[in-house]
Amino acid sequence: MTARRPSAPNDAVDDLALSTRRGGEGTGEGAVTWLGHASALIELGGRRLLVDPLGRARTRAAGAVDAVLITHSHVDHLSRWSLKAVDRSARLIVPRGAAPIVTDLGFSRVTEVEAGDELDLDGVWVHAVPTRHDSGRWRKGDAPLCAGYVATADGQAIHHAGDVDFSDHAVFDELGRRFRLDATLLPIGGMLPVWYYRMRRAALDRGVHIDPDCALDIFERLGARTMVPVHWGTVHAPLGLSTTPRWRVLKVARERGVEAQVRVLAHGEALRLADVGSDVVQDDAGDADDGRREAGQRAEDPVAHPR
Repeated sequence: MTARRPSAPNDAVDDLALSTRRGGEGTGEGAVTWLGHASALIELGGRRLLVDPLGRARTRAAGAVDAVLITHSHVDHLSRWSLKAVDRSARLIVPRGAAPIVTDLGFSRVTEVEAGDELDLDGVWVHAVPTRHDSGRWRKGDAPLCAGYVATADGQAIHHAGDVDFSDHAVFDELGRRFRLDATLLPIGGMLPVWYYRMRRAALDRGVHIDPDCALDIFERLGARTMVPVHWGTVHAPLGLSTTPRWRVLKVARERGVEAQVRVLAHGEALRLADVGSDVVQDDAGDADDGRREAGQRAEDPVAHPR
């Protein structure tokens, strides 16, 4: 297991104690499972990578993993409580500046990365890539940094953007040129209702979370084969309907002619990369009334996002 740029004193090159595989795993077939919020399990090249685990029950449900990838230090992405449910033999990969938050948890290896770093996890390459979101943990600051990840193996690639705000999204153009992405996991909401994030898009700080429309803009920039919406329907303040992000993303995707490329997963549902591109009918009829009701609270007409 090698790293092209070791980036922390404790990042010596050595072997991981690989996790025990469950039935049907370790075959090299690519898949991604949404566990809720931003948490996802990526399976590529016979390796299992857990991203931003949140909630001990959901974390345990992911089973044994080879590595944990943390996109940024906000408490709903870097959750010490949730990380305690992960076997400590897993390698923990965090953005630069976040290691002091987790070094006492007892993981076999903690590696800090920043955009441009690449790690070889026994044949699965993990690329730390740029994203756009607030740095810091409890307040805005220069550190810890934020990062997205692209995992590649056997000619397949899965992207997880972490959180994204309404700032400059040109970095995603470059990612689309650099990688042929089979799937991208993009946030479509947050704890607050969709209308709140849409209202904040014109604020000075451009808001801290994008809405479904903007997520589709980024998906088109990336040129990925499919988009898996995340960061919705899990951690939700009771100020609106938790289903609105799902309803909105499917509605706008249909209007843009890309509905077949947007795969809304249920908690714990997996998408095999071999199935990407197959025709899937996604029934959002049950959310239509929810969408109309929330639209009555705030206008939900399409808006032009900066590109």
